[in-house]
Amino acid sequence: MASDDSGAQDRRETKSAKHLEKARAGGEARADYDATRQATEDKTVRLKALRIAKEKADKNG
Repeated sequence: MASDDSGAQDRRETKSAKHLEKARAGGEARADYDATRQATEDKTVRLKALRIAKEKADKNG
């Protein structure tokens, strides 16, 4: 009977380890997504400022 308990314990530990790994991977994926989104927003703001400056220069010059 003790070996059955040991096997059940091993399965619980394995399941827990897999769950923790999925959570860690999900956190990393979210961080990558957030970083990409922020880079896109930053680039959009920069390009918009350049476009507005060019339009102003074209209008005045």
